[in-house]
Amino acid sequence: MKNIICVIGTNEVERSIFTVSLANLLMDKNKVLIIDFDILNNNLHEILGIKKYSQKIRNKIKNNNLLKEIKIQELIFKINYKIDLISGMNLLFDSKYKISNKKIKNILLKLKEEYDVIIIETSSECFFDYTKEIINNSELNFFILDANLLEIQKAKKLLNMYIEKWKINKEKINIIFNTYNINSTQISILKNTFNEFKILEKIPEKI
Repeated sequence: MKNIICVIGTNEVERSIFTVSLANLLMDKNKVLIIDFDILNNNLHEILGIKKYSQKIRNKIKNNNLLKEIKIQELIFKINYKIDLISGMNLLFDSKYKISNKKIKNILLKLKEEYDVIIIETSSECFFDYTKEIINNSELNFFILDANLLEIQKAKKLLNMYIEKWKINKEKINIIFNTYNINSTQISILKNTFNEFKILEKIPEKI
């Protein structure tokens, strides 16, 4: 297995919790890498109880020594014996929060040599074009959605941007309703609202 999984959606915290849960689910049979590409929120390092930057990077920041190119290996944290995290991806971006598609592809190709599964959490902000590149380079894209009216409206706008502006194939998007309870919109209404997309009621057993 050499899969790249992208986790997208409108709720930053729920998206991050899902990402960590997915990694824990897959770690039994796979060496897993989580990449926090949500450079505005960076929730993952807090959820996992670690600092945003590695000690090596913190030393460089302290000594004002970030002029040299940062290597991706310097951003890796070992969470446990089967899960690693890359945090601090903002250091690979330029001053305008831009990163080239070529650079993203090269990073992913290199990391795929070392890991069985790479889970990438991205930002819901539409002005980050790198999200388009990540979605298109992922074998699986999970769109995490809370089943309430506000999140549904936000999700519809974001998905419309993916399809209409970024020209992403609808078949690449898998919707998962992350929290469903008595106050949630009825599942039949949800399925009808997002009937153009594949809806998963649970994470597939085989990824």
